[in-house]
Amino acid sequence: MIQFLVLLLVPAMVLLLSTFPSAAEELELINRPVNMSGLTGLVFTTAPFTLPTRSLELAVATLSEKSTVPDFTVTELPVLSITWGIAQNMELALKSSVFHITMNPGETRKGLGDTELSYKWNFLPQTESSLYPAVALIVTGIAPTGASDLNLGGVAHWGAKFGLSVGREITWEDHVLIACADGQIVVHDSTDERFRDTYGILNIGLLFPISKYRNLQGIVEYNMVNGIDKISDVGGDYTALTLGLRLVSERFNLTIGSQFLHKQVEGFENASRVIGMASIKF
Repeated sequence: MIQFLVLLLVPAMVLLLSTFPSAAEELELINRPVNMSGLTGLVFTTAPFTLPTRSLELAVATLSEKSTVPDFTVTELPVLSITWGIAQNMELALKSSVFHITMNPGETRKGLGDTELSYKWNFLPQTESSLYPAVALIVTGIAPTGASDLNLGGVAHWGAKFGLSVGREITWEDHVLIACADGQIVVHDSTDERFRDTYGILNIGLLFPISKYRNLQGIVEYNMVNGIDKISDVGGDYTALTLGLRLVSERFNLTIGSQFLHKQVEGFENASRVIGMASIKF
């Protein structure tokens, strides 16, 4: 866990010491959509920014993982989230999904996953022309709505996530991008020794427009999950590289991407995921 916290501080320090000039009032991204968790961000990385007050974003996504050793396919379809800008620099997100699992030789399972309610507070917003990043607090409660026979590492009674997100919009000449990172500690069923588990999540991401009008954007992320004790049917700890493309307008957003996983559990070879997500703001 100490190693995880050190890894969180490294990207934070890089962002703090960045010498790029910031002029967010001159160049702005068209939109900042939600990520797979339902919070404003990239694909998996959560940014410190939030939805405007009293705005609502509805998102639907799919994620499919294919593994050859062991032989299985896990698909989340649909992944549904509702995100609300509850106050200035605060947002609330509700997210759940349905899992479809195919295990060799032909065993299939289907069921609802756990439900997450997440709160984000950007308590240190990025100010205009500031070299310092924005910083946000993330708190998530996890309800055990998942089917127990899925064995995907869900909670039996309750779970929670606690963490921070740091990031900033950087403008340089006629370019604008977002650099951000989040680190979270995940706690599962700490009151029940049979199901107790605690582990860390680290995400570091970069978003950069690749079209003249900044409505087509590229995304690169590094993702890490470390410290899982309860190994599920689809593995445990891993590191990953995520590549994505995002098409945005003032209200509609479409994101597609691929994630390449390096699994760190004996008996599990590397795997890949395909991600698709669409959202609309009101």
